[in-house]
Amino acid sequence: MHLPWGSLLALVATLLPLLWVRRWITLHVQELSMRWIGDPDVALVLYFVLVLPGVVIHELSHLLMAVLLRVRVRRFSLGPVRRARGGRVSLGSIEVARVDPVRGSLIGVAPLLAGSAVILLIGNRVLGITEWAAAFQSTDLAGIAAGLRAIARVPDFWLWLYLIFAVSNSMLPSESDMQFVRPVLIFLGIALVVVLIITGLPAIPEAAGEWVGRGVGYLASAFGLTLGVDLLFVVLLGLLLGLTRRAQGQ
Repeated sequence: MHLPWGSLLALVATLLPLLWVRRWITLHVQELSMRWIGDPDVALVLYFVLVLPGVVIHELSHLLMAVLLRVRVRRFSLGPVRRARGGRVSLGSIEVARVDPVRGSLIGVAPLLAGSAVILLIGNRVLGITEWAAAFQSTDLAGIAAGLRAIARVPDFWLWLYLIFAVSNSMLPSESDMQFVRPVLIFLGIALVVVLIITGLPAIPEAAGEWVGRGVGYLASAFGLTLGVDLLFVVLLGLLLGLTRRAQGQ
């Protein structure tokens, strides 16, 4: 059974620009807030309010995963806080008891899984993105245009796009979330290399290959939809920022 290389490439091709776009949006939303208000603390609160739905899903997914894994939660909070150490900003936090790396990693990646599920649910069940994606893959220009018009006619279209934007800009694991995830990934990578050196490329069971393919495709689809919506907001944000800079003579 071969690995789903197409889905893996699609995952990388959507994740890397998504990381850059997320950082660009965060920095320029803060700049726009500062130019309009001039107070960094108020600007931080405004950014928190802007992505609040995503922050709630992020922290609740941590909490739910901890409860499912029977890890005691010591503290749970929502709200923007500037950390003295390195000037880092936190929009919410959860503190759990000491835990093994495996459960710590699952708690750390919970927002990514929950956020991707929410985005795919909105895209498929509300916006009907599946039909449009099929037309896009077949390069059917008439179908692509018709699909876009149908999506734009969805009730509360801009509200759903905003929810995707808020969730997508809060679902990626933070630096503290990666505390356990990073060493576990490194260990698994080293173990995989050792196995490949000793035994060569093993045969992957059909069921396992299909499971991996579905999982990777699921993430790639979520990241692709997220990237498309984020790019739309990048254009809108860029226009607002450009007009603001011009109005301020810069």
